[in-house]
Amino acid sequence: AERAETARDLIEFDKVWSTLMATRADEMPDPTELERFYVQGAEFSNGFKTEYAPSMIVAGAEHQDLATGFPIGKRFKSAEVVRRSDGNPVHLGHLHEADGRWRIYVFADAQPATAADSAVTQWANWFVNAENSPYVRYSSTDSADADAVFDVKVVYQQPYTEVEPGDVPAIFKPVKGPFALVDLNKIFAGGLGTDIFAQRGVSADGAVVVVRPDMYVAAVLPLNAHDELAGFFDGHLLEPRATH
Repeated sequence: AERAETARDLIEFDKVWSTLMATRADEMPDPTELERFYVQGAEFSNGFKTEYAPSMIVAGAEHQDLATGFPIGKRFKSAEVVRRSDGNPVHLGHLHEADGRWRIYVFADAQPATAADSAVTQWANWFVNAENSPYVRYSSTDSADADAVFDVKVVYQQPYTEVEPGDVPAIFKPVKGPFALVDLNKIFAGGLGTDIFAQRGVSADGAVVVVRPDMYVAAVLPLNAHDELAGFFDGHLLEPRATH
C-alpha cells in the first residue's frame, strides 16, 4: 500500500517522458520543454523524490523544524561528519548497511560530552534503562550484539578533538562480537570543515532522527520526547521471545 502512490507517479512520469521523447523537435511548442522536464524530474528519476505519507512506520512532521534537512518520509540525505575513532571525515549515510536494522541518529545538544546533565546523556540513560524504551523492549534476549536491532549513532556539535570516547554514554559504544570488543565507530563530531548541523538544518538543541532499514526517514523528535519515540516503535515492533 505504501508504494502504490509512488507506482502511480512513476507511470505518469513515464507517460510524459515517453511522449516527449517520441515528439519531433520541430513539433514541440517549446524547444526547451524536453530539457526542462528532464531537469525538473531528475530527483524523481534518480530515486530520491519518493515521500511516504504518515503511517505506522512514518511519523508525523510535528518536529520537522528540528532537522529540516532530513524530511520525514524521504530518503536520508547524507552529509559528512568526523568519525571520532580514527579522525576521518565520512559520509554518515554511507555507513548505512542493508541489514534490516533501524538507524537512530542522535544529534547532541550544545553541551560538551563531559556534561553529565546534557540532553543527550539523559536520552542515553533513558534508552538503556527505561522499561518503555524500545531498546529494552525489543532488543534480543539471546546473545545477539547490543546493536542487532537498533544501530544507534551520536553526532556531537563540537570538533572531534574535543570529544573523548570515555565521556560518551555506553549506548554509543556497544560491546560486540564473540570477543566482547567495544565498538567506537558510532561516535561522530564536527571539524575538518564538516558541519552537519548547519548543512542539514539540525537544531542546536539536538534531535533524534529515526531512519528505517530502507534508508527512509521515519521520525524527527526532540531529545526529551521519550514517550513519542517509545510509542512510535510500539506501533509496529514485537518483543523478542527467548529461544532454547
